[in-house]
Parts: sequence; C-alpha cells; structure tokens
Amino acid sequence: MEKYLTFFIDGQLFAIPSSEVVEIIRMQPITFVPKIPPFIIGVINLRGKIVPLVDVRLKFNKEKREYDDHTSIIVAEVNDLSVGLIVDSVNDVTNIAKNQISDTPRLSKDTTNSFVKGIATLNENAVMILDIERILADEDDDQIPEN
Repeated sequence: MEKYLTFFIDGQLFAIPSSEVVEIIRMQPITFVPKIPPFIIGVINLRGKIVPLVDVRLKFNKEKREYDDHTSIIVAEVNDLSVGLIVDSVNDVTNIAKNQISDTPRLSKDTTNSFVKGIATLNENAVMILDIERILADEDDDQIPEN
C-alpha cells in the first residue's frame, strides 16, 4: 500500500504519490517570467524559495479556467526539483495497493500517454496516476496545437 494525493482536473480524478508532495497551498501572487512554455504560468516565492508553477489544465491541453477558492497549488519535489502544480481542487489522501494499479493503455503501436504511470480504480472511479518527472521533463514537444 502506498499513499496517494488525489485531485481533480476538469472533473477527472488524478493522483500522485504523497511521498512526492511537500505541501498544499492556496493560490499565491504569481510572478510572470518571460520566454517560458505557456503551461508554466510563472513562479511564486515560497518562504524564500522560488517555485515554478505548472498549470496542469494547460499542460493537458484543457481550457484555461479562472482560479477560484477550490484551486490549489500542490508543491511537489522530484529529484531535488520543486514545482507547484496548479489543480482545480484537491480531493483526498488515499491508500492504493500496487495490485489496484493497471498499466496505461497503449493508444497505438508507438504511442503511450507519457504523463500517466498507471490507472487505479477507487470506488468505481478511474484515477490516473501521474508521473511528475515526465510532466516536468516534457518541454511541450508534443503539445497539440489549438485550432
């Protein structure tokens, strides 16, 4: 059993290992940074540490949405890199056993969803388990252009 933090993006439930979560905070004043990918909306100063913010909705090609009282920043750390993930709302911390996690389905012979490590079922809901490292490493090469 491992603990996972679950959260919503556009009505869909996602999860990351709670071991990667440093803290969950409310929206903060965001400092704009020029010449960065559009899904990185800027940085925040978190007790003297500069943390880049990834709007997960934009990263997943979802429509931009106004931030509200439910919008949260999940501050995560992977390989000594801190990042703030902006999510629609945080749900819960839950236990997920390895045997509850299925592999990500392959969409075609050479395509996989590189951001999703696996899919778990919780209370009959599919939960996408995200790979934060891949989300950060992906420099938007495979961004789908908007029509």
